[in-house]
Parts: sequence; C-alpha cells; structure tokens
Amino acid sequence: MNRKFRIYWIVLVLIAPLFLVVPSTAGQTMTPHYFSRPKLIVMMVIDQFRYDYLVRFRPEFVPRGFNLLLGGADFVDCRYNYASTFTCPGHATLFTGAYPANTGIIANEWYDPTLHRSEYCVEDPGVTPVGASDGTGMSPRNLIGSTIGDELRSATDFKSKVIAISVKDRASIVPGGHLANAAYWYDAKSGRFVTSTYYMSGLPAWVKQFNLQNAPGSYCGKNWMALPETPGAHGEALRAFKTQGSETCPDARFRNWLEVTPFMNEVELKFTLAAIQNERLGRGPGTDLVTISLSANDYIGHTYGPYSPQVADATLRTDRYLAAFFDGLDHSVGLNNIWMTLSADHGVAPNPKFIKDHHLGLGNFNPANLRSEVELAMNQTFGQDEWIEHSNAIYIFLNHATLARHRIDLAQAQAVAARAAASVPGVRAAYTRTQIMNGDLPHIPLAEKVSNSFNPLRSGDVFIVLEPYAVPVAGDIHTTHGSPWSYDAQVPLIFWGNAFNPGVYTVPVQPVDLAATLSAALRLTQPSGEQGRPLSIALK
Repeated sequence: MNRKFRIYWIVLVLIAPLFLVVPSTAGQTMTPHYFSRPKLIVMMVIDQFRYDYLVRFRPEFVPRGFNLLLGGADFVDCRYNYASTFTCPGHATLFTGAYPANTGIIANEWYDPTLHRSEYCVEDPGVTPVGASDGTGMSPRNLIGSTIGDELRSATDFKSKVIAISVKDRASIVPGGHLANAAYWYDAKSGRFVTSTYYMSGLPAWVKQFNLQNAPGSYCGKNWMALPETPGAHGEALRAFKTQGSETCPDARFRNWLEVTPFMNEVELKFTLAAIQNERLGRGPGTDLVTISLSANDYIGHTYGPYSPQVADATLRTDRYLAAFFDGLDHSVGLNNIWMTLSADHGVAPNPKFIKDHHLGLGNFNPANLRSEVELAMNQTFGQDEWIEHSNAIYIFLNHATLARHRIDLAQAQAVAARAAASVPGVRAAYTRTQIMNGDLPHIPLAEKVSNSFNPLRSGDVFIVLEPYAVPVAGDIHTTHGSPWSYDAQVPLIFWGNAFNPGVYTVPVQPVDLAATLSAALRLTQPSGEQGRPLSIALK
C-alpha cells in the first residue's frame, strides 16, 4: 500500500464517526431529554396523613383522586429522620429540605427563657393581621433558610408567583417561605380566609368576594354522614351539628364544629382553585407554585384516632374533593402543564384505648409525672429550690438563675435531670443539651433523630424521647403525634408529572428529598440548608 493510500484510509477512519448516528432501542438518536419547566407546580401536604391510609382505603378511592397521584412516582418507605414530628417542623422540612436543627422550627411552639414564655412558630409582633378583626401578626421570620419557593422566585427574577394556602396559619406561612407573593389561612372566628401585613396591606378583591360568598356557611344544618363505602361505618352521623335556628348559623359554635369535619378540605380546595384562576397561576412568564396543606385531617385524627370510621370517611371524602380539584386544574391550566407532589407533615399514634386493648404499650403518658420525678431528684441532689423553669413531654428547661445562685455546674445539673427523667415509666431516653452540643451521643439511629431535632437557639436542657405507644394525652379516645416512631414518622412521598418516572419505589427516602428532587428537576439552586438528595431514580 503506497503512502498516499495509507493517508486516505487514516483520514477516513478519523472522520467516519462524525457521520454516524447510533440508534437507541426506540429507533431514535441517543440525545438527552430535558424537560422544560412546567407552567404550575402544586405541592400538597395533608396534615396528619399516615402512609398506610393510601393502602387501607384504596379499594374505595375514585379513579382520579388519590389514584391519579398514585400513578406517579410513589415512594412507599419515606420517614422523617428526626424526633419531634409536629406540624410546623414537618412543613419546614418538606419545603426547605432541612431538619429542625437547621430550620430552627423545632416544634409548633417552644419556650423562650429570655422572654419567660412560649413562642409560637410563626408569630411576629412586627406585623398585623389583614382581613381579621384581631389576633397576632404572623410571618415566616422564625424560619431559618430558604424554601424551594424562595429559590424559584429568585431564579426567575421574581417572575414566578408563589402562593401558599391552608386552614392553619403555620401550614401556609412556612411552606410559602420568605418570598411568597401571598400566604392565606382560615380565621375560624370570622369564617374568612385572611393574611398579614407581611404580604400585603389589604386582601385582594377576589379573596373578599370568596369570603362574602360564605362557602363554610353552606354546610349549616348539615350532619357529617358517613359515605356508604366507608369502612367501619354504615351511613351513621359521624359528627352532628344541631342549630337553634337559621339565625344562629354560621356562628362560632358552628365554625368550631366545621373545622373537625372533612368539609373544610372542600372549602380550602375551592379557595385554592379561586386563587389559581384569579392570580392567573400557570399563565405567566415563569413557573408558578401553589402550596396547599389540608388541615382538617389533623383535627379529625386527634379527636378520634387513626383506626376510627371518622378518619376512614375523611380520607374517602378528601379523595373525592381532590378529584374535583384535579378536574378544576385540568380545566384552568391543563394537567399536562402541571407537576404535583403529595406528602404529609407527620402521622399519628393509635389512641390509648386501641393501644391498651391490643397490648401494644403503655397507652397514656402524663408529662406531670416526668416533671415531678425530675424536681424530686434535683431537690435531693442540690437542695430545695425552683430548679425547673418549664417542661413538657419533649423538653425540660432548667432554671438557670437558680443554678447560678447555687453555683451549680450546668452540665452536672442536666445530667441529674436526665437520669431522673429516664427512670420514669414510658420514657425511652433522655439526652442533655451538653451531650448533644458536644457530639457525645451514642451512635444509634434514635440519637441521630434527636440531634436532627435539636437547635441550640431554641431547644431546652434535656431532650425526652417517650417509649413507642406512650402517648401524652388524657383519656382513651383522643391521640397525638410528636415521636420518632414510624406511626408518627412515615408519610407518603409522591411526584406526579411528565418529568417523573411512574412506579412504586421501595428504596428508603426522607421528606428532605422532596425539595432536593424538585430543585433538580427544575434546575434550581437547592434551598440553603438542603440535607436531602435528588431521587434520580424518579427523574426522567
């Protein structure tokens, strides 16, 4: 082969790949597929919604309620990795991707030794209510770090709109973050949706119009009757309200009744559709975000317990209300232009009657016993005095003025209090502030959850963890949440939309992964304190 021919073949070998197209298995070129941002993102939280509700009640779901979402990317093993599972921390975690140690939202309220009183998670004396005649001003000032909505607004030069809605103020304000265009919540005293001067000086005309239509009042005189398909019920009245005459309804008594029925979910979803339509969400230059937290399920679960016909019926009715809501979204924006997520801020424990009937654990736990035992130990060790400033089922705050007066080492006092607390029946563990701050906790999952719940600015001197099925409520029927155990910590996590791979995923995930995954899908900077990871298995 002469020199000229060899050069020809070398050149041909080098340039031939430039003209080749390698087909994929689908007969298409192997190019990455980048989804454009959707017109609207709908992030839904159901307050106190255990994952197992989606399994237990699914046979009675309608085709386009929960079943629509369950056709998306469904993560069945999602659990909070912290110890104090309450509403405000749960919402903060879902939308910031960070645990209370970083967000500062350690509970719905916490004791402030400098103020010598409890502080509510969204209270703000620097703002005033809008639309309500009285009350404390509310804002996200106590939330540390950004939310996914904050990052979306910043990345789009504030062209994207973020609107947050709930019955509870904290379940609206925290998801909305610091930069939300608006956060609205329900004022039970007036029966209206309201906001605060943090967001605006006066309610928009459409909100005033919605309030004038008095959607809650349409339920006056109605009983909450179980649907025929409700498990454990046979059409009986689950919660009755008797009026003295039309002039007494709606009144304060009726509005208190209404909040503990699933009808409030329907009212809230109608308000959300009104917001989407009137604020033209999904029709602007950027991707818009609406957050919805349905609060009624929490009130019902606290009152009756997770195995009650009331919770069963509330879940089925929420399913049907969501179906109507999704139809409204399809009509106004188009479901093909929307991404949706579903999760919950926490689960709930069985009520003490169920626990004791089935021999699962202690049942009732009285926090007063905890305080008495710690006071006794402190008096025996250091002498009679006021050693405890504040206590509850989660924290003990020692009286630092008393300790200073007696010149007692703080770490020693905390250790005495923790040992006494750990000896109380129903207490699994007690860790001191000094232990946590020094990183001197045992290397066990429970201690990691405690550490994720502890914030040095707001947490107390001793952190208490109760035994499983030790529930700090009085009586047998009511129940609560707030523990690290799975009945409180396991929640749904679902992504729905054209960016997500449908399927049932059994890999262990955490609620902090919600914001991380959405941020990755949207190509956004992660929220400032993000501790989760994008769930790439669910991303197309």
